[in-house]
Amino acid sequence: MDEQLKDYIQSLIPEDMPDGRDVLREGVEMGKTISVPRSRFLEKHGCKTYLEYRTNRLKEGKQTWQILLGLATLEDELDGIRKIYEFGERTGMEISGVQSIPAMITGLPHEYWEGAPKQTSYEMREPADWKAHNDAAPIQVAWQDFHLASPAALQTTINALKAGADRLGCFSTLIWDYPGYREEKNRFSDMVRSIGILSTKKDLDLDVVTYPEDGLPGYFLDIASWVGYTLVESYIVHDLCHANFSISYGGLLTEVQPRLAFALAMHRLLSTPEHPALTYYNGGTIDQLPDDVNCNFGTGVQEMFAEVLFNLKYQTPTIISPVAVTERLRTPSLEELLDITAAGIRAETKAQEWLPMMDFTPVERLADLLMEKGRLFFQNVLDAFREAGVDIEDPLQMILMLKHFNPVKFEQSFHPSIEETGTFTPYCPSQLGRQTMALKEQIVSDLAAQGHDLKGRKLVCASADGHSYGLMLIDSVYSALGASVVNGGVDMEPAALLDLADEEGVDCVCISTHCGQCLAYAQKLVQLAKARGKRYYMMMGGMFTALLPGHKLPVDVRDYICETGVFASNEIAEQIDYLLHGEPI
Repeated sequence: MDEQLKDYIQSLIPEDMPDGRDVLREGVEMGKTISVPRSRFLEKHGCKTYLEYRTNRLKEGKQTWQILLGLATLEDELDGIRKIYEFGERTGMEISGVQSIPAMITGLPHEYWEGAPKQTSYEMREPADWKAHNDAAPIQVAWQDFHLASPAALQTTINALKAGADRLGCFSTLIWDYPGYREEKNRFSDMVRSIGILSTKKDLDLDVVTYPEDGLPGYFLDIASWVGYTLVESYIVHDLCHANFSISYGGLLTEVQPRLAFALAMHRLLSTPEHPALTYYNGGTIDQLPDDVNCNFGTGVQEMFAEVLFNLKYQTPTIISPVAVTERLRTPSLEELLDITAAGIRAETKAQEWLPMMDFTPVERLADLLMEKGRLFFQNVLDAFREAGVDIEDPLQMILMLKHFNPVKFEQSFHPSIEETGTFTPYCPSQLGRQTMALKEQIVSDLAAQGHDLKGRKLVCASADGHSYGLMLIDSVYSALGASVVNGGVDMEPAALLDLADEEGVDCVCISTHCGQCLAYAQKLVQLAKARGKRYYMMMGGMFTALLPGHKLPVDVRDYICETGVFASNEIAEQIDYLLHGEPI
């Protein structure tokens, strides 16, 4: 192994941490005292587990459908669950599950709630709030965001299980940071304890679920790297912690062959007759057009139809979870979610007619490649960690290694092509990575033709949340135009952003936002700058929607952001004009 890589890995080995095996045993003992009730949904259908229901549906040639739902208040969310059930009763289109998406604050211990940024979804505080979901209607409710890998992992896990959840996630979001919270020992010890609890519920088919796009693979340029990294997560959860592990994915993987080949690769690598490796397909968003949203039904329905055919071909009871045609613009309404789901369910009725005409040979060939290279990637990780002195049998230490490993360096250090050719060469390039680089080349070409030159300028850029591609774009564009860019990474809080700018002697900051905190973030930036008695050029790009008082859905707040003094625009030419000719605040 390269000595520089070895030194880097050794620098990440955590100190002053308990032995993860002891922590895991604590979780197992806790799990023995926790009972998971049978939900109203399972009672209605006479099933012991949700997996049993999904498997029964598949035997009948039918699919399992769910909706991802995160409305403004808890009352709205519970009402939404009831309306989904009523929709199914009225139309005969059964939507059996809801994956509820609360606000990020739910994943914080209560003492950290004050001052946390407001997001676009509802809050849960007491155990009764979780229970109310599965009591609202005979629909199976699960949680992934802001639970298993959050600072409040232990409490959210227990609350969800006691409410009758069938799975907990999201393992991959261990890389996410939470505002104001820095207690890594507590957070990740509780994550391991929570996995230990879940390991005692395998008879109920309860899973630890991951979602690659929200973790390190969200930075990767090769789908083979997704496979290899996901095998590392499976190793930690299944091999070290003895819990069920399963995969949900799809938001950033919308090209049909790679999308299905990834599913087939993970199915063949990790599924057993008793336990499937895949939990659900999430609808893709990166192919959506923002201007005429109804045309997005075209891409959405073909994607769901391909998933139906895949499930029938390979007998995988994977849940289908559509995204509304407005997903790229804002948090969708319940009506919009029902519309796209109904379209998918209607398309399903024709699947058996299409299946005999389908040739999955290209998907199988690509899956074979992903499996071969993914296994090599996985083995490279374990071999390098072991040689550098990482205790690869300690789940806590392994989780912390993933938490702190630079994502780009992770892919390029362990990718099999390095050994094969001496340079990083993707086998199956990720779509969003290609699109981001292509967009960068187009923007740079256009701006250079207009005479834009940022030589001599220096700025700090960062992402306000865990999403990375917007940050990658602005970093690469400004760098290509000659600017010196300091990349602050993801999950950068306002105070930390200004601290970094001050350390670097920079008066310009550019922030990428996605999760509805844009207005609150801008307000906090301006407040902090004034308190410091300093002036900065402040630019913001991304999604300019937020939840405002009196609104049940997020609304466009770009004008409000600009009123704070922060320049909000997704046009980089306009950002440059502001930087060169505007006034700092």
